Amino acid sequence: MKYFVKIDQDLLNNRFLTANEKIIYVICYSYINAPYGCRVSHKYLMQRTGIKTKKTLIRCLDNLALYGLMARKQIGQGSNDYVFDKPTMQEYIQHNNNKRKKISLSKNKQKNDYNKAISSPKVIPIVRLIK
Repeated sequence: MKYFVKIDQDLLNNRFLTANEKIIYVICYSYINAPYGCRVSHKYLMQRTGIKTKKTLIRCLDNLALYGLMARKQIGQGSNDYVFDKPTMQEYIQHNNNKRKKISLSKNKQKNDYNKAISSPKVIPIVRLIK
């Protein structure tokens, strides 16, 4: 059983990372030798770091991915798989980009369908009366 994990000094002295981002990286990196890799939930990370909102946590995770330190991929509903090696990171980032593109296209389609339904002659516009 391994009790120590080495953290690079450059990470600790990095002025572009916040304290939250550094501690998230350290927590995730400590699970690198787990049997199924690093698979922790947002809820777990929020409890361990003291971050109050999910928005802040996701922003920190996005910054870590932006700086090329780690990448994540959602597995199921609750947990994420975090990786630290470059080839797998590229694969996960491509997967996330494709997923976001599909979501964006779906939203645009729904918006177009909504606008088309509103412009139908069967729809009676309700206008607010000005007194």
